[in-house]
Amino acid sequence: MSRFCCIALVLGAALPACVMKLTRLKNDPVDFVRSVKPVLEANCLECHQDRYEFAGLNLETKEQAMKGGRSGPVIVPGAPHQSRLYKVLLLGHDNPVAMPPTPERLDRENEQTLHDWILQGAQWPEGVRLAPPQD
Repeated sequence: MSRFCCIALVLGAALPACVMKLTRLKNDPVDFVRSVKPVLEANCLECHQDRYEFAGLNLETKEQAMKGGRSGPVIVPGAPHQSRLYKVLLLGHDNPVAMPPTPERLDRENEQTLHDWILQGAQWPEGVRLAPPQD
C-alpha cells in the first residue's frame, strides 16, 4: 500500500473522532459562574448595574437581569435570537444600540458562550451576584 493511502486511511479514521469531540464540547452545559459571569462583568456591568442602570437595565442579579430594562426583557431563556442581550452583540457599531458601546466587539468565543448559555435555558445559580468593575 502506498504511503498516500496509509495517510488517507489514518486521517479518515481520525476525522470522525475529532468531529465527535468538537460536537460534544459544543453541547456541554455552559457553566454560568465560570464562563458567563466573567463576560457579563467585564463587558456589561460598567453601564448596567445599581449605580448607572443605563436603559433601566441592571444585570447584577438574576432577578434584575430577567426583568430587563425599559425596552422589556433582554434574556429569553432558550431563544438567543429573541434575546436583546445577545442580539445587540451582533449589531455593527454604526448602530446606536450595539453593545458593548466600544469600537471593540466581544470576541466570537464570548458571543458563542452567551448564545449557548441562553439557548440552554439561561441558568443562573441562586445567590450568584455579578460584581461591577471597581473604579
